Amino acid sequence: MTKGAVITEEHFIDCFADGLQADGREVWCEASAVFYDGAHLYFANDKDMPGVDASVFYIPYDGKKIYPDKPVYFSQPALKSSHKYEDFALTPDRKHVFLTTGFDRIKSDSHEWDGYNSLLYWSSDKLPNSFSPKNTKLAQNENFSLTLRKALSKALRSSQFPEGMPYFKVEGLAATDTKLYFGIREEGKKFDDFAYKVKLVSVPYRFALDSLILSEDFQVISDINIATMHPGLPPNLALSSIEYDRARKVFWLLTSSEGENQANSAYLWWATEADLKANKMNIVNDRLTKLPLTFTNKAEDLALVAKNRLFIIHDDDRSKPKVGGVIRKPHQAAYSIVEFMTP
Repeated sequence: MTKGAVITEEHFIDCFADGLQADGREVWCEASAVFYDGAHLYFANDKDMPGVDASVFYIPYDGKKIYPDKPVYFSQPALKSSHKYEDFALTPDRKHVFLTTGFDRIKSDSHEWDGYNSLLYWSSDKLPNSFSPKNTKLAQNENFSLTLRKALSKALRSSQFPEGMPYFKVEGLAATDTKLYFGIREEGKKFDDFAYKVKLVSVPYRFALDSLILSEDFQVISDINIATMHPGLPPNLALSSIEYDRARKVFWLLTSSEGENQANSAYLWWATEADLKANKMNIVNDRLTKLPLTFTNKAEDLALVAKNRLFIIHDDDRSKPKVGGVIRKPHQAAYSIVEFMTP
């Protein structure tokens, strides 16, 4: 589908004021999600903001120039009470926005971590001025999306965990006209005993009177082994984003690796739904070198901002990479612009 791509721009966005502190500690921007509405880039941070601000904000963007010094934050209670955001998804008709957390922690004897389990959605018709996020609720009287977490856990069950996967992390979310796709980056026994994954769970959805209705048919459609497909790539590559391209009817995916003993790196892929069901992805090569297009940051999410242009946001946690010779500061997040050619 693509004849290759090039990284045409790399820089930082300023997520908030330099030196912002909470409880006597400097706040870090760990931007983990992005989507584009044609006039603004919307971001989510996987770390909480101090005060009344939620970890969701937008910056004006005209498709060519970003205005990184003008972030505007939201403060809706539903956004403020959920934690560790990982990915946005926009429906193909662009009428609804989804925002998922990681679903990577829960306490059976307490509600303390319930807010880490949220699939939020809202109508896009009044963005950015006003919107009312709702939590996906598959059962009555729940405040977050805990029953959805149970459904995902059940879909991920294995011979080792026949009752459901006890630990997993959602890092990707995509929407077609009829299905949602949850991208799983980690799964296993617990947060420090897991395997890195490129796994996708799909579920049919629809809207009724602006309320989200999910089917009970959760299915694992992909469990991709990158080491087998591309043995020359770094170890422990795992899914960090999936987005649907409605014009091309393909999915764009990001995989990244991280760890104390290796540098951050990431790669861009594309796949049809048939490819994914066959456990295949197609790596995007650098148009100049013909080698896999490589990011030296931990690419976390992407948005299609023009016909052949992707905006990619990086979450380098608390490391301080250089971009264009400039060292990242805690209030900043790196981004890349990718231009690609198609036949």
